[in-house]
Amino acid sequence: SNLFSPLESDSLIQKIITYEKETTNEIAILTVDSIPKNMDIKFFGTNVAKNWGIGKKEKDNGLLITISKFDRQVAISTGLGTEKTISDYDCKVIIDSIMIPNFVQKKYYKGVSRAIDSISILWD
Repeated sequence: SNLFSPLESDSLIQKIITYEKETTNEIAILTVDSIPKNMDIKFFGTNVAKNWGIGKKEKDNGLLITISKFDRQVAISTGLGTEKTISDYDCKVIIDSIMIPNFVQKKYYKGVSRAIDSISILWD
């Protein structure tokens, strides 16, 4: 799903790469038009994260932000190592207070960028 301009995509990629170099923590963003019918977005995102191998194997320090444009759903899936620092509650707060208000205004880049900033603060 084309939620970001090329410049916005490059900016998010650079932010993620810089953060990974500083911490070894891995963040990925998945944007899709829709997820399979009758599937929970967090379950979908967790399966994608496992298949993609997000996070260092020995640390299980990955995190995937999944955005389904037409379903109007978003989820943050964390690896087992990550969830020791960033809880499901933390993810819900980030989604509800940062991402959704921006997404409602079609400011997808701003919502995701600020979410990554918040995740980075919690994860450190």
